[in-house]
Amino acid sequence: MTRLKTEWIDYMLEGMNSYNENLKSRTGFDLKSLVMDTFGISEQRYDSYASKLLVAAVPVTQGEGIIGSFSESVCAIVRSMGFRTFVPDETDVDGLYSAILVDADIIYMADDTRYLAFSRDNGSFGENNYSTALGFIMVLRAMMKRADLDISKEKILVLGNGLVGEEAVQILLGHDVDFDMYDKDPKAVEAFNRLETGKYVLSSPDEIKNYKYILDFTNEGEWLKDEMLGENVIYASPGVPLSLDDKASERLQKTSVYDNLEIGTAMMLGEILKTMP
Repeated sequence: MTRLKTEWIDYMLEGMNSYNENLKSRTGFDLKSLVMDTFGISEQRYDSYASKLLVAAVPVTQGEGIIGSFSESVCAIVRSMGFRTFVPDETDVDGLYSAILVDADIIYMADDTRYLAFSRDNGSFGENNYSTALGFIMVLRAMMKRADLDISKEKILVLGNGLVGEEAVQILLGHDVDFDMYDKDPKAVEAFNRLETGKYVLSSPDEIKNYKYILDFTNEGEWLKDEMLGENVIYASPGVPLSLDDKASERLQKTSVYDNLEIGTAMMLGEILKTMP
């Protein structure tokens, strides 16, 4: 999680109501309903989980250390979905021990390499790279559906074949969604080509303007300029940092969803809830 900065996530402490309202205006879902729809969880079943499960976000100092407000922001996200949450005063293993002592049912933890949530009850877990990829695919699908478009019948462009992009590729392949790929890194392109998917790899960023439906998993800020994008674009991205320049972000305001932490964190919870009776 080292790409995150404190100033990118501080707003979550007080701004989750606004976030959920904005997400719903673009997709028809807030985080709770997005999870229910993705994993086929009824509202009655979901509310039962929310009423009885306690969620902890344990601060971790390993590696580059704590990102300010990270654990508190995780709790704010999960709390906005109806769950009880807390952050232990202690960190690392001692923080995990504290979470166990108070019978936390689900525990979130992140270091420089991995961001996980796991269930103490059945050992199930949600991993952020996969959950983020799945979440933004579902968000793009929802935005397209609101425009009377079926993601399974359209061509998607995937930007970036890194950790999250690789997960997205596997999900899209598994659901027979047609897509092309672009990455400026030759090693990432080589890794994608080794999959032998038969999918087209863009030879130049100039070709991006030919696509209307974009999943962006790159991690360079403001490289995707407004003039590089075509008309009527629907865009979804984790945005760590956001690829769009200010002009593109303004133009796509009503047809884009991007965030730094929320959707991936919510889908991690969903991965656990789907395994519960």
